[in-house]
This record gives sequence, C-alpha cells and structure tokens, in this order.
Amino acid sequence: MGMSFDSVNASIATVVSNAENTLKTRIASLDPATVSPTDLLLLQQEVSKWTMMNEIQSTVVKQLSDTMKGIIQKSG
Repeated sequence: MGMSFDSVNASIATVVSNAENTLKTRIASLDPATVSPTDLLLLQQEVSKWTMMNEIQSTVVKQLSDTMKGIIQKSG
C-alpha cells in the first residue's frame, strides 16, 4: 500500500479529532463561578495536547511533501 497525503491525514486525523473533542469537553465542563486553579491547569494540559497533535500532523504532511518533491526532482 502506498503512502499519500490522504492516507497520512486519515491516520493522524483520528488522533487530532480525539484531542479536539477532549478539549471541547473540558472547556464545556468549566463553570466560571467555581473554576479552580487545578481546572485551569487541566485545561492548559488539554490545549497543549491539541496543539502538539496539530503540529505533528503539519510536520508529517510537510515532510511527506518534501520527500515526494525530492523523489520527483531526482527522477526527472
């Protein structure tokens, strides 16, 4: 099976989507009247996870693109 942008994105998208859903759930569960420093730290942790997953997806797609460009340049 070959590697393509679609297959890479499909593989990573599930993880990114899960991180996003967890973050949305965390945000929705916060009550401004009773939010604690612990709640804010947990929210920060979820934001960091979500950011990291998006950065990983971007990096992998860029590396794949660069690799494909290199192969095309060397074959032509």
